[in-house]
Parts: sequence; structure tokens; C-alpha cells
Amino acid sequence: MQTNSPNNQHSTQEPFQARSRFGFLLGSVYRQWRREIDLNFKDLGLSDATRMPLLVLYVQDTALRQKDLAQALFLDSSSLVRVLAQLHKAQLVQWDNDPADRRTKCIALTPAGREVAALILKKSMEIEQSILAELSANDIQVTRLALEKISARLASRQK
Repeated sequence: MQTNSPNNQHSTQEPFQARSRFGFLLGSVYRQWRREIDLNFKDLGLSDATRMPLLVLYVQDTALRQKDLAQALFLDSSSLVRVLAQLHKAQLVQWDNDPADRRTKCIALTPAGREVAALILKKSMEIEQSILAELSANDIQVTRLALEKISARLASRQK
């Protein structure tokens, strides 16, 4: 005979609680969102890893030191080297020595890189509008505010 002891009740609710955790939901939505974006950019041969540096450089509208680009992408600088080499080979980015410090590289978009980044941004916004189409403006505002607060809290914990 099964009893409803506190231990038995806890073990049956544990899997549900794990699946309903906010972090789990956030991660799941991120993976689904990223998969949707990846599928839409498959024909261009651009992965998340190669799209994001282009977008950051496009939005910043200036050359960035490799260290600053890595920080904007929440990556270790060494993790970015291979991706930058791919983008350089594709003639989408160029790098020069930083005039203030010759040992430091500054990464900038080439004209072709600017065109690709503009296309990425346009197509990404279309996908985002499609995904969020059934949400009200208030839903989007509340969600954005909550995510910004979470992001700021995480950033302050990492300092």
C-alpha cells in the first residue's frame, strides 16, 4: 500500500519541479529560438557562432579589440580566434593593429561583412516578429523587462 509520506510526495513532485524551473524553461526557449534562426540561415552557411560577431560589429559600428568583442559575446577571447579566422577567410572581417597598442588586434567589418550583417539583422527581425506575433505589446514589454533585470543581475554577480 502506497502512503503519502513526505518523502514519497517529494519524490513524485521532483521531476515536475525540475521541468517547471524558470532556468529550464528559459534554456528550452533559447534552444528552440536558436534552432529556428539556424534553420533560416542554413542557406547562407552562417552558424550562430559566425553570425553573432558580425551582428555585434554591425551594431557597434566601429572596430573592436578582440577582447572587447569576446566580452560582448560572453566568450573567452581564445574561443573567438577560430571564428574570426573563418570570417576573415570569407572576407567578412578584417583586423589591424590597434594604433594605441600594436600588440592588440582591432576587428572590423569589411564592406561585404556589413552587407551580410545587415541581411542577418533584417532576417533575424523578421523571424523575431513571426515568433512573437501572438504576444501583446504588454507581454513583450514585461518579458523584456524581466529578462533585462535577470541579465543585469547575472552580470553583477560575475564582476
